[in-house]
Amino acid sequence: MNVPFVDEVEVFNATFDKPNFYQPTIPDKEITDFVVNFIREETDELEAAIKERDIVEILDAICDLLYVAVGNATMSFGLKDKLMGAYNEVQASNMSKSCISEQEALDTIEIRSKEHGPCHYKQVGTRFVVYRSSDKKVMKSINYFPPNLEKFFTVEELKNAK
Repeated sequence: MNVPFVDEVEVFNATFDKPNFYQPTIPDKEITDFVVNFIREETDELEAAIKERDIVEILDAICDLLYVAVGNATMSFGLKDKLMGAYNEVQASNMSKSCISEQEALDTIEIRSKEHGPCHYKQVGTRFVVYRSSDKKVMKSINYFPPNLEKFFTVEELKNAK
């Protein structure tokens, strides 16, 4: 499967003798520590670039994070064939936090106000977003659904990845 950004990292890893796994796996500690530490290092670089207000270095850090967090991590855990479907599932879940109608927003306000205090909504494009009035925190729509990422794995893949 062609996955932008991951394909290029796959070539890089092959060129530099780094791991490319093609089945879901949790590799040994050396590899997992490398991935986590590399992401942390690039995140620190982004934070430093922001502090310095250096837009070029911010872009560099974002590209490096994309390369490491999306490309390298995906290939290190053998998730390339799962990534796009899972990403689309997460996007759908995230968008389900907003409401598709004004009535859904009003119904969400009624419930979330009881749970979190006064809420209000704002129309943004064709969607309606409910906020807690005290701090403008986004409140999940009554029709919010969490992403179902397990559906991208077979039972055997889940078992073998442990």
